[in-house]
Amino acid sequence: MDRSAVLRGAALLRDFTDVGLKILADSAVERSVGQGAYAFRAGQASDGLSFVARGTLQLVPTDGGTPIGEVTAGDCLGGLSLLVETDRVLSAVAVDDVELLELSREAFEEIKKAHPRTALKLTLCLAQDLAERLREAKGPLREFLAWEVAKQQPEGR
Repeated sequence: MDRSAVLRGAALLRDFTDVGLKILADSAVERSVGQGAYAFRAGQASDGLSFVARGTLQLVPTDGGTPIGEVTAGDCLGGLSLLVETDRVLSAVAVDDVELLELSREAFEEIKKAHPRTALKLTLCLAQDLAERLREAKGPLREFLAWEVAKQQPEGR
């Protein structure tokens, strides 16, 4: 897998330079998820940002049932977990064989030390992405997303 090419195709990182993408690519790890397998389950600790390199994941609510969305190549999941400790809200099931590129919270902490400008840029991209998702969300979904973000904040903030 060409990690830099995968990251270059991610909408979240559209404003990154080749140097910034290389820094992230060097810190990320590849993971394969077979068709029908869970990439992750709701309620599990979310410990990193996952970029979909190939394939499709269906997003399923905690209690199972009808999928509520899909993510494909160029999409990412779990960005909030780089900023705050959180649990997965949804499960993700592989519709076909899926290749992920994952940036763990631990790797992100190392990037903060070695490449603070890249870490800051990624943090700003994640914040902007979250703000756009909240703005585009409607009714109960918007309230749910705002509640999820608020409950992840440490006391006193």
